[in-house]
Formats: sequence, C-alpha cells, structure tokens
Amino acid sequence: MTTNSGSQQTLFEYFAPTRAQRVWRLILAILLSAMILGAAYEFSRPKPEPVRLTHETADDTYSYLDVQLLSDWVYDPDDSDSYRFYEVMDPDENWFLINLDQKTYESLIAYVDAYNAYFSANAQDYSYPVPHRLNGMPSYISYDDVTTLADFYSLSVGDFESLFGSYYFNEGASNAMENAILYIMGGVIFGLFFLAIVFQISSTQKHRKKSEDRLYQLGLLDEAESQLSDPETVRYDKIRLALSKDFAYVGSSGYLLPYSDIGWLYKRTQRNHGITVATQLMAGTIYGKTVYIAPRLATDEFITSVAQKVLAKNPNCLIGYSFDLSKTYYQRVREYKASNPK
Repeated sequence: MTTNSGSQQTLFEYFAPTRAQRVWRLILAILLSAMILGAAYEFSRPKPEPVRLTHETADDTYSYLDVQLLSDWVYDPDDSDSYRFYEVMDPDENWFLINLDQKTYESLIAYVDAYNAYFSANAQDYSYPVPHRLNGMPSYISYDDVTTLADFYSLSVGDFESLFGSYYFNEGASNAMENAILYIMGGVIFGLFFLAIVFQISSTQKHRKKSEDRLYQLGLLDEAESQLSDPETVRYDKIRLALSKDFAYVGSSGYLLPYSDIGWLYKRTQRNHGITVATQLMAGTIYGKTVYIAPRLATDEFITSVAQKVLAKNPNCLIGYSFDLSKTYYQRVREYKASNPK
C-alpha cells in the first residue's frame, strides 16, 4: 500500500468531504432538481384536446369515451379492486373494455342500471341517462388476458377484438402522467444516490465532532491537530488514513482515535460467493465502538505496521481474531463502561 508523508493540514480540512463527494453531490443535486422540475412541468402543462375513442385509436393518444352503458366488472386480472375490466358502450353502440377505480365506478352507477335495462324486456321503454364523458388513453390488453376474455365470451380472439378492439380504455391516464412517471423514477434513483452521499458526509462529520469532543475531554485535541501536520505522520491516501505517533485519523468515516482508545485490532475478510472481495482492518475501541481502520486494501504488511504503532503506545491492545480474544475484548468493554458510566 502506497504511503505518503504528512502535509500541513487542519483536522477540519482533513475530514472535509472529498472533491469526488462534493462533485457527485452537486451533480446529483442538479439531476434531482431537473427530474422534479420535469415532473412538475408534465403535470402542469395544458393537456391536448382529447380525440374520440375508436377501435383504431393508437395507444399513445389522449382520448375521450362517452359512456352510455356500463356493466358490472367482467374480468379482474390481478384479483384486486384497482385493475378491473368493465364493458362500456358509447352512444353509437360501439363496445369497449374500460378500466375504472371503484370510486369512479360508483359515480357511474346510473349507467350500470341502464346496462341492465338495455338487456331486459323493457329496453325500449327505459329512460337512458345522458352520456357521460371520460378522458384517458387506450392501453394494450395482454395476449393472456385477451385469450381469457375471449374464452369468457365464447369468442375467438379475432371476433373478440372485432367486438371490443385490441385495447382497453385506461380512464384518467394521460401522456403527462406517463412522461411524469419517467421523471419520478429518475428522481427516485438520483435522490437515493444523493441521500447516500449526504448521509455519508453527515456521518463522517458527526463522528469527527464526537472524536474531537472526546480528545478535548482528554486534553489531547491540540496535540492531535499538531501531529496531523507532523512530517513523520504516515498517510495512506487511497483509503484516507493517517497514522501519527499517537493517533489514527480515519478520514473515510470521521473517527480520530488515540492509540490508547484502540483495544482490539483484527483483520476481516469480506467474501462474495466464496471469493474474497475486500480485506479490512477493524478496530474495537475500549468503549465498544467498531471502526473500519481500512475498509479495503488491508495487506498483512499494512496491518503489521498499524499494529506496531498501536502497541507502542498501548501494549494491552489485542491483536488478531479468535473466540478467546473476542471474549476478552468484550469483557474489557464491560469493565470500562462499569468504571466510566455516562
């Protein structure tokens, strides 16, 4: 692992977000803002005038359907109330299938009564309501659903599509909604990455503040600041780690540990499907906190050099991993907490 000598730098500067973190935070913030503005624009822009729905209307066309008759639901593809097909007839006696939510369906109950009357003996004498206009978009019916529906009506697939068309009418849908969904999905993705970086930076600063508070209580904060700029301080820039005569500066997580606070050092091998993907150096503090000294690239030579620095100031530090060492470490933590209650 490549090491570099120390350089003039304050603790605040050392634990500040990296340039890469700042750049990605800015890029993701811009992309997230663009997604939010795009979705807002799609929802707010004027909708085009809908065209009359026919069996030939393309599936990306904002359309209207004048409801004259409406059946009870005839097919429930996913066994839920939110996605059900109903028969509907327009004033010119063209038949379609429509998808309605329960609230909209209940508001059209007069047209359900008209549907029942249409197929009754007094159909000619019934006073039918004025057609009700619904806006939406035609959407494809999957082949499996078409086959099931054709069997339900005892029709061939061709005869079924001649009667109802190849689409169902998705009431309430619009191009704006479809386009906005793309922006929303992009916003969710970019937002998650943005939050991950923000939380990482926030966590680092939180750990730095707690570490500095502890060093201040121990009377070591000024010494830690001074040793960071000491030419003898060894830096491992790839993993954001600096090791001075008395302190470990873990830039990746924000911890600033005096060697006297490190009670256990051990190597951890991370595997994925049996393949080693990372070798890490872990530290257990005397008060029970686990810290990644090196989240990756922890070679045996590196671990030995860190252990030598820690043991030089803290001969009681446990080195290596075993069940007995684990028991000893946690017993020491319990003893420390018992003698140092908060």
